[in-house]
Amino acid sequence: MINGHGDDLYRYADICYNFSSNIYNRFCHDGLYECLAAALPSVTNYPEPSATALEAALAGSMGIEPSQVIATAGATEAIYLIANMFRRSTSFIFQPTFAEYGDACRIYEHRIKPVYSLNIATEYAAAAKEDSVWDERPSALFWLCNPNNPTGMVIDKEEMVRVVSSHPNCLFVIDASYADYTSCPTISAQEGVALPNLILIHSMTKEYGVPGLRLGYLTAPSALAEQMRRLRMPWTVSALSMRAAKYLLDNKAKYQLPLEELLRQRQRIADAFAATKVIDVWPSDSHILLCQLRIGHASALKDWLAENRHILIRDASNFEGLDSSFFRIAAQGEEENSILINAVREWINQLMTNI
Repeated sequence: MINGHGDDLYRYADICYNFSSNIYNRFCHDGLYECLAAALPSVTNYPEPSATALEAALAGSMGIEPSQVIATAGATEAIYLIANMFRRSTSFIFQPTFAEYGDACRIYEHRIKPVYSLNIATEYAAAAKEDSVWDERPSALFWLCNPNNPTGMVIDKEEMVRVVSSHPNCLFVIDASYADYTSCPTISAQEGVALPNLILIHSMTKEYGVPGLRLGYLTAPSALAEQMRRLRMPWTVSALSMRAAKYLLDNKAKYQLPLEELLRQRQRIADAFAATKVIDVWPSDSHILLCQLRIGHASALKDWLAENRHILIRDASNFEGLDSSFFRIAAQGEEENSILINAVREWINQLMTNI
């Protein structure tokens, strides 16, 4: 899947409006750039092998213990670390969703079972042995993204806690990378570490809009986190990334998402697309919008927008369970969104004319 993700901006020379990545792109990073410039001499020395100082800073910002945090090179390293620790397990993956869960599980020889409802997880867990809590290995892993990528939907927090608490022999892995992009309640790090069979994956990439730095972390009960520390490679987080993370944590107030406006803009785009009668839009609880063309192919729309209007969207056809009619966008500012809406309408008008 290494070449199948969104934000393939590197393939294009002149994109002006990027809706392909699920990241808010209007943060001002001037202070971060100055910080990184000043930190350049650090590249001549090895960083901390396990980012201990960063983990302590992250723990302090969340009100948990450093032993409950593992800093990683993006959320992706966390995904592969978990899959490695429980290699050859049975993994249920809620679809459609981020492909790396499946890719990581395949590398580490998991038995993968796609599911499309939390009820299926409940039914399976109820059928598994419930008379004892797992010691070395859970009876199954359940992977989900909440809010989900590519649908933007959020599973009810109370229901999620109930399911996790009711099935202590199963391990739940929740990718919370987009938690800042929804107004719906989600399980916090403090709440998560209190559940012995839950791992939360977090992304500074998404929270601060810095995908190039590869900054992520996971939170888990200390005993579970300690098992994962034994498997991780040293020096996966660079000196510059650690310095950037410290700056971002110290300047969190400068990185507040305009969430209410983002959600309003998402709905505005959804309404405009639905009004075309050519695009069906899936319900969303975040800034992410999954769309399906009734005619035409997402790849053709993507290519036309990139070549003619310098706009990049995500062809979502390679998500499990989706086909060539699906594309995904992430709402941005009002001006960019207007440009996207008008460009999509123009493509549809040309498409209809040629039918």
